[in-house]
Amino acid sequence: MEKSLKPDVIRDLITGFSSSGQHAAAIGLIEASIRAGQVQPWMHEVLALSMELDKRPKAQIERVMLSGVDVGANDPASLAFLANYFSRLGRPERALSLLDQAVRQDPTRVELYLLATKIAMANKAWETILWSAPGLAQYAWGADREEMLKLAEAATIEASTAFRQKGETATAEMLTRQFEQSKACDLSVKVEWNGAGDVDLLVDEPGGSTCSHETPRTPAGGLLSRDGFGPRQENCQEEYVCPFAFDGEYRIRIRHVQGDIVGKRVAVTITRRKGQTDADETTRTIILGKDDQELRVLMRGGRRQVAAPVPDASSRKATRPTTSGNVVLSELRGHLPDARNWPPLAQVGPNAGGGGGVGVGVALQAPQVTSIAEGVSMAALAVVSGDRRYVRLTLQPNFTAIRDVLQFSTASGPIGR
Repeated sequence: MEKSLKPDVIRDLITGFSSSGQHAAAIGLIEASIRAGQVQPWMHEVLALSMELDKRPKAQIERVMLSGVDVGANDPASLAFLANYFSRLGRPERALSLLDQAVRQDPTRVELYLLATKIAMANKAWETILWSAPGLAQYAWGADREEMLKLAEAATIEASTAFRQKGETATAEMLTRQFEQSKACDLSVKVEWNGAGDVDLLVDEPGGSTCSHETPRTPAGGLLSRDGFGPRQENCQEEYVCPFAFDGEYRIRIRHVQGDIVGKRVAVTITRRKGQTDADETTRTIILGKDDQELRVLMRGGRRQVAAPVPDASSRKATRPTTSGNVVLSELRGHLPDARNWPPLAQVGPNAGGGGGVGVGVALQAPQVTSIAEGVSMAALAVVSGDRRYVRLTLQPNFTAIRDVLQFSTASGPIGR
């Protein structure tokens, strides 16, 4: 009976071939392993990089990367990773096709529109601008919104000019109209304060959903675009936006979480139909108390008719392989051109648009922030007998302790972790 090589042995052999520049040998070994059914999650990516270093045809490298999607995760993060790779390989049409597929899976991810817009502008793929520029204007509501809007506006102007030169005036006008509509916002609420404390903004929307730091995106189209805290003044603000809102009553709740707030006062600015001819803005000063302070806003003329898609939290987790095969990837990347020349991607978290650039060799990071309880807790369930003479208690103690915390940089740390 034929014995299979251990995964560590294959990895060590490929690492040795890569470090000594024997890329053809590494390619042969990986292909033989795949044919023998000994596939490891990192193999297709390593195979593609080895083929690139060995000057293999781009079409062959493309087939390898697409095969990696077939056997691995076919989620927006993986598709964005591949799109960035194909753009670097000089295959923009394939990259844009993958980004279009990713946007259909999750239309709320700002980085997909950003990458698609940049690739489309660089390659004059004006058809892509029809959906990427309005999408960027509609979903980029983070601290870098102004920068995103400038890029989307420049792309819209270039694409509209190109369509008019081809005689497609109707398409150019449609793009301009969609871009202007995407910039508008039916309802926005901004809370600002001074001091070292923390204030939370919660908005109860028509239909029963609540937008808060725990549920930053809702089916009603609401988004908590900024979740701030003191003492730095630029961080002392929270903002709720609903670009396409349902008609109905919105209940705004202001909660003093902790710390000192100057004057125990916050300024609340409510804007309705921003960017439209009948825009309305009001600012009120609210005095904080022990309980939530409430304001009610009646929205009329909202542009939303159906519920917005809300992606699963799990869909935003990186799914790149987390194996020791990253040793091979690191070795191969050392032979590649300077990664600073690769097309950039924005790093965004759950609030869409709040991050900066990514590290060398990293295509996408979608950090997940969560709370971990530590200490002793206990749940109790009481059952009272019918004659009220006896009570039976079921006790469930829970002991939780955080043991090891490992830190690493996003540029060199394990992919997807």
